Amino acid sequence: MPDCANIAILGRGFVNWGGGVDLLRILINGLTAVERDGSPIQVLLPRETWKSRLIGRLFASSPRPTESQLRSAFATYGNRVEVRFFDDTAGGLLESLRAVRADIVLPCMYSLGAKYPVPWIGYLLDFQHMHLPHLFSRWNRVYRRHTFTAMLREAKTILVNARAVEVDATRFYPNSHARITPLPFAPSVRKEWLAVDAEGTRHRFGIPERYFIICNQFWVHKDHQTAFRAFASFLQALPRSERSVALVCTGSMHDYRAPHHMGQLRALLDELAIAGSVHLLGHIAKEEQIALLRGAIAVLQPTLFEGGPGGGAIYDAVALGVPSIVSDIPVNREIDDASVRYFPPRDPGELARLMLEALRQPRVAMDDSLLVARSAARVRRLGETLQEAIVAALQ
Repeated sequence: MPDCANIAILGRGFVNWGGGVDLLRILINGLTAVERDGSPIQVLLPRETWKSRLIGRLFASSPRPTESQLRSAFATYGNRVEVRFFDDTAGGLLESLRAVRADIVLPCMYSLGAKYPVPWIGYLLDFQHMHLPHLFSRWNRVYRRHTFTAMLREAKTILVNARAVEVDATRFYPNSHARITPLPFAPSVRKEWLAVDAEGTRHRFGIPERYFIICNQFWVHKDHQTAFRAFASFLQALPRSERSVALVCTGSMHDYRAPHHMGQLRALLDELAIAGSVHLLGHIAKEEQIALLRGAIAVLQPTLFEGGPGGGAIYDAVALGVPSIVSDIPVNREIDDASVRYFPPRDPGELARLMLEALRQPRVAMDDSLLVARSAARVRRLGETLQEAIVAALQ
């Protein structure tokens, strides 16, 4: 890839998704980690329209950030990144790409077409609609299949977050000629995270000193139910004098595919008699989430399906050196970190056992300089992978 290539990062589809902005930052981290000169990376973000607001109300699990918040999310890159908002139409995007003289645009959640005048790299979330079709409406299944088919037919190069997604793409679309590029597991710590006030944040939310944390949106496939049952068993296994341990849950408490799900989970907490020990915080600021994560005994990830290893919460936990206990599904086995422990999916008994083990094993805090060094090595590998994908797309 020429060092002077003008790269555009496309936020269409990502700004309405809880972890979408984080994913864009991960890609920018990789691109800025490898030596490159020339123009800054252009971040192209769609302006909010009545259509995007309607879609957000119907399908988004968390509120869309404002333009000011989006600019702030990329401000830490200084002059290496420029943010530009565009009218969210075919013409508006092309006009912006030409204005910044983009040589390549990525990641594209929706196909731009085989003959698009600017080279582009696609992106596929995951094939959850094929593995867990009962969690999607018929309309959603048809829509995802349509967009995925177009992507795998028209894209030259496609990024995915895991080798497991690459396997699915080959399995479900064996005739596709697209080059599928799995991104390496590359969690990175932001230096400002190392200065968060974990104790102050905990006190502000009224959380006791010892707690586990789940940082997932309350979607059905995240399987909070197993975690709640495990937590109840965990508390019962402790002497009564030692039960001042909490379970903290962050993330939007709405699943548009299952609007009654949150009510069922609250009923389960009452049935298990643990509602007083489970703190449902909902969607909170990223800085607050990171502060709570840093102070946790361990991060729990009971998910039944993910498009990337462990999901965003485990990326952050590994970056910060916080232990994790995750479901043993194929994609989670791609997590590259010795601090992770696995339990069989939907097995509250084994999860409770590992929680007891984590509580009794003193946590050794990792030196901040080591966290930064580990992040730098991982992010550079990511940058090299992105360079290869860009070269393939430009050929």
